[in-house]
Amino acid sequence: MKGGETKKCRKCRKRAVVSLKTYKISLCDTCFPPFFERLVERDVKKYKIIKEDERVLAAVSGGKDSVALLSTLKAISSSLNFHIEALHIDLGIGEYSRKSTEICKKLCQELEIELNTVKLAEYGFTISDVSTKKVCSVCGNAKRYIFNRFARENGFDVIATGHNADDILANFFKNWLSGNRWWIEKQSPRTEGFDRVITRIRPLFLRTEKENAIYVLTRHLPFLADECPNAPQDRWKEIIYEIEAKIPGFKQNFVRNMFKEKKEVSDFRYCSICGEVSTSEICQFCRNIMKYGKNREA
Repeated sequence: MKGGETKKCRKCRKRAVVSLKTYKISLCDTCFPPFFERLVERDVKKYKIIKEDERVLAAVSGGKDSVALLSTLKAISSSLNFHIEALHIDLGIGEYSRKSTEICKKLCQELEIELNTVKLAEYGFTISDVSTKKVCSVCGNAKRYIFNRFARENGFDVIATGHNADDILANFFKNWLSGNRWWIEKQSPRTEGFDRVITRIRPLFLRTEKENAIYVLTRHLPFLADECPNAPQDRWKEIIYEIEAKIPGFKQNFVRNMFKEKKEVSDFRYCSICGEVSTSEICQFCRNIMKYGKNREA
């Protein structure tokens, strides 16, 4: 609050802990969590993100966004009638991965959600085996591959990720300036699957990093505060924050208007090694295994 001003919660008149300019509302630590959950439930209904009776597999890393995702989905699962489980991937990034796994176990115990865990090492390599220049690309590819394969082989209808408005907007600008405008559709609230590719959903696509963090803190949920040691500095997010400070609501208004053009699924084939959908003879994941795996040729 500016100048020592103490604001009151709009709902109960207690001392507010957050003032959200976008909604022109101030809320206390008790009233913010249900307010946040109602926003997500409204978006899920409006954009038809989750269908009734679907089995949802939520990707959890232990970071604030995936923690907010899992908790919120659990909170609205009964009213919207869907089943939720979690999947955590141990990427083998030393102490960071150890902490991440422990946080996910603790979180799922508190929320009473079944946690599934897959170790990337089971595929023959870890992210620690990857050269620094390629690490983020290889990591992202590994997570997408394992999420999709696990979901399909275990009968899940959709994969939920914690992408927020900040993520989507920053990636939009980076890809748009690179000429990859077709990429926009891949970040829509619900991207329908095809063949062996499972449907992806992003229930938090209109929530911001700040809102997710406040939700996790006011719900007193365990989360991993450490940043991934391989995470690069994102200059686009810094630019977006500056714009948002001058134009409250900019991020969410922009994201709302991003998903208007539809793109048909391009031609695809199957990886000759693992059989997953690929745009080349050998999928990128299998190429990464051959390059970074323990059994690679010297």
